[in-house]
Amino acid sequence: MVGCSQSYVVNSVGYLLQYTSTMSYIVHVTAVVKGDLERIEALINDYRYNCLQNQPGMKSFFVCRSLDQPNVFLYTQVFKDADAHKVHIEGEDPKTFFAKMEAENFHFQGRWMAGQEIDSVPSGHLLN
Repeated sequence: MVGCSQSYVVNSVGYLLQYTSTMSYIVHVTAVVKGDLERIEALINDYRYNCLQNQPGMKSFFVCRSLDQPNVFLYTQVFKDADAHKVHIEGEDPKTFFAKMEAENFHFQGRWMAGQEIDSVPSGHLLN
């Protein structure tokens, strides 16, 4: 199966166990914004919570703000697969977020990278 790996591990009482690890689809966005930074942060938080509530294919949505460049945000979205990301991109949550940013005359310049999580666990170790 693409995106899954099967491994075996010996548990603490000596039993050989099989587990399946599904690799996620991860998106990292660096956003440089202009406007009321506290209000923009609130809009980003609303966007995050709405996405997590409305999109079952989104597993996590982390946001941080640069300490030395307060107008730079980094967010990481974790989806169950690339199709879930496509549903997100084509859905209402991003449209609503960007419409709110535009309505308040805030500027958002984002650069993003997306890809399938890789399974690069050394032999004998578990991922997460």
